Amino acid sequence: MRKNSNPLRCEHVFKVLDSIRERPKSIMEVQMETGISQVAFYNRVIPTLKELRLIEETYEPGKHNTVKRVIKITEKGRKLLETLTEIWTIAEVSQ
Repeated sequence: MRKNSNPLRCEHVFKVLDSIRERPKSIMEVQMETGISQVAFYNRVIPTLKELRLIEETYEPGKHNTVKRVIKITEKGRKLLETLTEIWTIAEVSQ
């Protein structure tokens, strides 16, 4: 059972996984694209997606001797995204 008492919003899971569907991206780029608040994104969404093994995080050299955090979707994350996409499609058609 999960330790977190505040469940992730399905919308946030979908937005993040969809954002990195085609290629890995910097974590900052994904946060800006999704529009999820920084607090929720960095403190809840990313740690939970990593814990569930839906994304993987790596570190790459950035500009000016910094380190860039990069996330990519896992196979498990890709399968979940396919399922969520099907659900959204069915829901849109039903409206």
